Amino acid sequence: MASVEETTTRTAGARGLEARAVTVTAGGQTILRGTSITVPVGKLVALIGPSGSGKSTLLRALAGVTVPTAGSVDLDGHSIRLRSTDVGYVPFGTLLHPELTVREALRYAAELRLPAGTTATELDERVDEVLAQLQMTDRADHRVATLSDGQKRRASCGAELVGRPPVLLLDEPATGLDAVLEARMMRLLRRLADEGRGVLVATHATSSLGLCDQVAVMAPGGELRFVGTPQEMLTRFGVSSYDEVYEALDLEGAPAMEDEPFPDALPGPPPAMERKPFPPLGRQTTALAARYATCTWRDRRSLAILVGQAPIIGLGIGLAMPPNVFDNPTLGPYYKVTMCFLLLVGAIWLGIITACREIVKERAIVDREVAVGVRFDAYLLAKCAVLFPMVAGQVTLLLVAAMLLQPIAGGPAGFGQLLVVCVAAGWAAVAMGLWLSAAVQKPDQATSSVPLLLIPQLLFAGAVIPYATMVAPVKAVANLMISRWALTGMGNSVGLDGSLSNDFGAVTGFEPDFYATPMVVTVGILVAGTLLMLSATGMTLDRRLSAAR
Repeated sequence: MASVEETTTRTAGARGLEARAVTVTAGGQTILRGTSITVPVGKLVALIGPSGSGKSTLLRALAGVTVPTAGSVDLDGHSIRLRSTDVGYVPFGTLLHPELTVREALRYAAELRLPAGTTATELDERVDEVLAQLQMTDRADHRVATLSDGQKRRASCGAELVGRPPVLLLDEPATGLDAVLEARMMRLLRRLADEGRGVLVATHATSSLGLCDQVAVMAPGGELRFVGTPQEMLTRFGVSSYDEVYEALDLEGAPAMEDEPFPDALPGPPPAMERKPFPPLGRQTTALAARYATCTWRDRRSLAILVGQAPIIGLGIGLAMPPNVFDNPTLGPYYKVTMCFLLLVGAIWLGIITACREIVKERAIVDREVAVGVRFDAYLLAKCAVLFPMVAGQVTLLLVAAMLLQPIAGGPAGFGQLLVVCVAAGWAAVAMGLWLSAAVQKPDQATSSVPLLLIPQLLFAGAVIPYATMVAPVKAVANLMISRWALTGMGNSVGLDGSLSNDFGAVTGFEPDFYATPMVVTVGILVAGTLLMLSATGMTLDRRLSAAR
């Protein structure tokens, strides 16, 4: 465990967090009004006030999550926009994956937060230090989902503490805890402050305010009403207990702020700006992919549904076809088109449905990790590193199940070519699903929006409505669809360019020229479409976070 002296050395030269006249307006309404407050290192400051008084808004502004409409926030004399990675921020609830153990969650957090060059041994040692600080060593190998509410909040603190932030901000860490657990949480924060950190905790609980160096009181309307010692607060509001402060705030004529609670500026000049080097792209990607793979593997029920549906869909496709239909000299080519189309629909469905919730379901985690230096490209690469092999396996099961009942001529080589095109289509669908997941606000919205992506792929593939019968503007739209190129490649791999006669095409609209494009070209187009959609996903994430800030 790190000693107080070691922590003090790490924060030497640090002055703390300082907000000046911070105002936040949203939707034409002022949520926070001209608030000035400081959080010096080594001090524990409580932020109290009724619901709707702006406590959470103030914390987000102090953490650099929200850009104030007016005013400024500095850490050690430098703008918080440049130093947000040096502030530990624990919002309400937990930002840890429930499938991970506490040790695993902190280890991944350390890999993403500690500077480049930190060795694996140093990462493990840091995790052990934080576990000891939080008194959670005995719970280190328990999954987060099995912890009590108080333990989950301590573990969430640990994810921020591994980066050794000089300032720690916590939003309602004691909500829902009984009096004993609330007191234990506040004593923990007291120890963290004594070790040399500035700690600001927003809370409704009042029984442990005596442990704090300062108490800041927010009033309805986002107005900071008082900052001072706990005893000074009692005197200022003319009450004998901390709980009575809330009643005093409701009374007309309750005392307003007279002066700024702390000196005009924190003492001493700003220390030299030292930006810690972020972990490299490779380490971030590896850590994120390993964490994602672990969480996916441990969610056995969801994994079973995702994987199990593939062979079921394949068997359904095979059973729906008449027996030995591909040997029919008249209808065989038509059913080959139908077979390729149904397999394509299955591959696109599997790709989209597997990926469509994978960003939005952990949106709060993504927002926080990007704020501490996690790169967009590392996050997306990690998603692809897990989702691409998973969807490739699903598509393989889909094709094997269908081909067992309805084998298409061509042998292993033909099956292999068909598989390559289907997997490429599935990967392009994954990219579309990730874009959808980045664009929506809630997981349910992602699921309900899947038809908006899937149906155009079905309509413009060239099977429901033959490509040759489309008018020029519709063909232009079809050429933008992954399904159109995937169907072309699949048909080429099963020899439709040679088995479709001109007479057959004249009657059905399925012309051999549509399937004449070499498979390697269609796969290249699908890969390009995948990269384009992944780029769109990154831009969507960037724009969303920029708007939130």
